Amino acid sequence: MTTARPTQIDVLLRRAQPGKTSSVQAHIRRGRRIATLIEKRWGVREPYQWRVKHLQWVLKAGIAELAQSSQYDYWRTACVLAAALGRWPAWEPHLRGSWTRPKPPGPCPGAPGGRPRKLARSRS
Repeated sequence: MTTARPTQIDVLLRRAQPGKTSSVQAHIRRGRRIATLIEKRWGVREPYQWRVKHLQWVLKAGIAELAQSSQYDYWRTACVLAAALGRWPAWEPHLRGSWTRPKPPGPCPGAPGGRPRKLARSRS
């Protein structure tokens, strides 16, 4: 049985993201997809050659078909990658967008249904 050689994405994310094995593995899966999208679009293979425009494109167009909660997960992985590359302070303002806050599940505030609001008791 042969084991696959870890990619630079694997090494970067394992080093930069402490935590449970399952959450690190999820970041690695998303990181590999980000790397694949960037390589297909621009032909840039090495993460150390990435620019902020590459991650911006992934977040705006590359994963646009995904659910908003998944886009949020990819944004979190992009943030970890930027930090691992030592570029987070400069790239942070450029990576903001609608994907930074997933919509809460359930109905919109004020919509019918859901849990009733707590009303203050009137003192008589």
